[in-house]
Amino acid sequence: MSGASAAGPPEDGALLAIGRVARAHGLRGRVLVAPYDQESQALSTLKRVQLGPREFAIELAERANLGWLVALNGIADRDAADALRGLEVKAWRSELPPLEEGEVYFVDLIGFTVVDAQGQERGVVEGLEAAGAQELLKLQNGQLVPLALVKGVLSEGRRIIVDAPEGLFDL
Repeated sequence: MSGASAAGPPEDGALLAIGRVARAHGLRGRVLVAPYDQESQALSTLKRVQLGPREFAIELAERANLGWLVALNGIADRDAADALRGLEVKAWRSELPPLEEGEVYFVDLIGFTVVDAQGQERGVVEGLEAAGAQELLKLQNGQLVPLALVKGVLSEGRRIIVDAPEGLFDL
């Protein structure tokens, strides 16, 4: 799976959330972007992103310990960079690297039904949440399911099979 989240399944020209601005970095206006998918290299190839209602050209993006250090055109000092803290970083789906065979963007799982190993339906995915180093599927019933428990995604039946430990859905 590849990291991207949004309010619902997108179209090809739609924006996909790929991370969040964690904080300003340095005095020259760079920001630290925490990607939703830690393994993603998307920021190294993107030419532009959207933060809130504004589009920014990417001047430079380089890998750092906690994510990506990104210089955005028009953001020249720490105060301007700090004003972007907490904003979601979005990219156009058509500009993201192509998916490998069997991969899906996290956002494409919205609307899928989560099913446990015994075949019992546990809820419908309404969104995704980041919880530290792991991503969670947020179900319409309020339950959270770690992506690490996903054992299969059946696109044709719009189902996600999870190997849930005893009691996960009893909370």
